[in-house]
Amino acid sequence: MASTEESVSESASLLMNTTDPGEIARRSKLSLATKSLYGVGEMTQGIVTTGLTYLAFFYLTAVCGMSGTRAGLLTFIALLVDSIADPLIGLLSDNTRTRLGRRHPYLLLSIIPLALSFALVFSIPSGFTGPRLFLYATSLMLVLRVCLSLFYLPYLAIGAEISDDYHERSSIVSFRLFFWSISAFACLYVGLGGLNANSATLLHRSNYARFGWLGAASLIVIGIVATFGTMRQIPRLHQARRRPGTPIAQLIRELREVFRNKSFVALFTTALIYFVAQGTAAVLALDANRYFWDLPASVNQSVLLVLVLSPLLGLPIARLLQNHVEKRTFAIGGALVFCVCQFYPPVLRICGLLPNDWRYLSTLLVVNAGISGAGLVISGIGFQSMMADAADQHEYLFGARREAVFLSGLTFSVKSASGLGSLIAGIALDAIHFPVDIASRGAHPHLPISTVHGLGWVSGPLPAAITAMSALTMLGYKLNKEKYQAIKQALSERKRLGASPPADAP
Repeated sequence: MASTEESVSESASLLMNTTDPGEIARRSKLSLATKSLYGVGEMTQGIVTTGLTYLAFFYLTAVCGMSGTRAGLLTFIALLVDSIADPLIGLLSDNTRTRLGRRHPYLLLSIIPLALSFALVFSIPSGFTGPRLFLYATSLMLVLRVCLSLFYLPYLAIGAEISDDYHERSSIVSFRLFFWSISAFACLYVGLGGLNANSATLLHRSNYARFGWLGAASLIVIGIVATFGTMRQIPRLHQARRRPGTPIAQLIRELREVFRNKSFVALFTTALIYFVAQGTAAVLALDANRYFWDLPASVNQSVLLVLVLSPLLGLPIARLLQNHVEKRTFAIGGALVFCVCQFYPPVLRICGLLPNDWRYLSTLLVVNAGISGAGLVISGIGFQSMMADAADQHEYLFGARREAVFLSGLTFSVKSASGLGSLIAGIALDAIHFPVDIASRGAHPHLPISTVHGLGWVSGPLPAAITAMSALTMLGYKLNKEKYQAIKQALSERKRLGASPPADAP
């Protein structure tokens, strides 16, 4: 790996070969305040996805009385439609020209409907049952998911554009994940009952309504801060270069280009496999903690809170690794640590190798959650920084900045796979005969041992084994620091000379 002096020399050489003010700005370091204001925007994703992933499925099934299959189908439909809309949103953002640039208008337009739909998802009237409940909840979920994409895709594209520095990009991702952890922690803490958490808290409909409207108010404040806080960075962002043809023709052409990028294909496949697995595990986390592990409410809360807060442990480790290890290497390593932590506790309990003492189990699960969460964030920092580097490789290959379309292809993979995972989880609940009227059975209902063990297998070992497969697909990503520096130098020289991308680009 190049030394610090060599990196400085490379950067200085590149700066001398360009007169583009935006490119010069992107090679300079970002201030702590700038990265913080940008990172705050990740809290929108943290609140919405944490609420939907850990609370909404339980709310719909245990509180509203929806069957597991219908709740899983609802999530699958919403995420599938959203994932199809993502490339269109990316195309619009990439080709928008306003005095606020091509990203910020979408941030401004999406804040209010995003917040309102989040509140309504958790405020479903008690009189809604059966098909009426399904159609109402599905409609709200569709609006919420699309509004989140309208905000989040342009927001992610800003992060991919705001700096061209190889290591600075990992730092930007670290700031995002830090704020995600804070928002996810706060979301779960409030959603699980806070200081008043008890076995009945999660079964009261009114608690979810309060949670939804508090989350909505937070989303509005966060969205405004992130949008106006990053407007000063608009000059650093790339300008839109429109390409000929109708919007549909552009979308088809650009998606075809994206899937000719081998680095993208490797990342796309990795995300697809990973989120099928974790889409299954995440929505069953509350059910598994309560009915497989039989944890008290306070311990259940602690396990989930440590899981979402553990990125704060992983961030400094990732910071150390990124200066000495290639991104792909520590991304794979972190994913495998996460897999092991997800796999072994349920297997040991099912095999009778763990004592039936919740105090011992709670210590094991809290420590395990911390380690697995740290591994996950280490892998996430490497993976997301690899995405930004691959977007530069895409410009080198095809001669156009298409961050939002590029990222929308990955979010299509993430969302469609997560939706499929949620559908699998819902079908699995019905298959193991998990009762839909669990809320009416009291805080400690009796469940058959086959149902309990089935819940353990589908929420832990099964998704862990599939996740391990996703780590292997990252081996197909071949872009390292040396190749990235060569690409950036070639791009700078191409811009200086006004040249086009090579005609034989893959």
